[in-house]
Amino acid sequence: MFARDSAIDPSGGDDKARFDALMPGEVQERARLRARPDFHWVARQAAINLSDAYRGNLLLTRLLNDRGRFVLALLILDLHFDQPDAPGLTTGRLKAEAVALDVCSPGRVGAILAAFRVFGLIAPAPDADGRRRRLVVTERLMSIHRERWRTMLNTLALVVPEDGERGLRHLDNPDFLAAFVRALLKPLRAGWRPAFDIPAIGQFADRDGGLLIALALFGTGLNGQPLSISQLARSFRISRSHVVGIVQDAAEAGLVRRVGEQGTRGPGVLPQPALTEAMEHFVAMALVRQMTAVRAGLAAIDAP
Repeated sequence: MFARDSAIDPSGGDDKARFDALMPGEVQERARLRARPDFHWVARQAAINLSDAYRGNLLLTRLLNDRGRFVLALLILDLHFDQPDAPGLTTGRLKAEAVALDVCSPGRVGAILAAFRVFGLIAPAPDADGRRRRLVVTERLMSIHRERWRTMLNTLALVVPEDGERGLRHLDNPDFLAAFVRALLKPLRAGWRPAFDIPAIGQFADRDGGLLIALALFGTGLNGQPLSISQLARSFRISRSHVVGIVQDAAEAGLVRRVGEQGTRGPGVLPQPALTEAMEHFVAMALVRQMTAVRAGLAAIDAP
């Protein structure tokens, strides 16, 4: 784990330099990916595939769709992969981690864990220490994560074939996944958040369903067809009024543009160049993080 006093201040300065030192070479790797002539297409395909993975999936859209729940899910996995003689995943440990990283409140952790148990995503496990109430991740939750990682690793294989393909081969190896998850968490544990590098993402990442909307709108850049408010609400299981609020804020920030009625579906929304730029940066960042995590996982199992 990383020291809590290493947290990064999004204002930049020395803190930004500290983050660059934490993830050496990442900025250059992102730039290299974005310089590829096919990256505009690759990034949109990644966005389409990710938004399609969530579309209509109740568990993903309601339990794992904003930054807080996404980080919390990684923390759950990381604690689950603790060594057998370590305390592992408990409600108390997860609350302490979430609060220390300013992910969410203890009450929200409790509510999310309760929902995870109802949906069979985590379960109680026996523990030699009778004072602990240890939890474990079920195969149902693990498979949800594998499918999402598979989507990103398939995209990574288009631009860094050796890492994407090797990562795909080891997604069922728990030792690989333990190191893979820890590497994905590394910058988040140090205080980094997406809006630190990509301020426009802040318009979406902390809103329920916001990033899914951004991904879907960015993906429409392939065909230029507007998405309606009703489509977005229905696809990601969020209220129409909530989508309207996200779209209004994004329009005021110059990230999207409202267009006329789309037949019986109501007004439509199109991405603006500022959103396209932000999402291409976001996909490049996500791919580099996946690449780094794959290499950490392979190092842990010493695989070719």
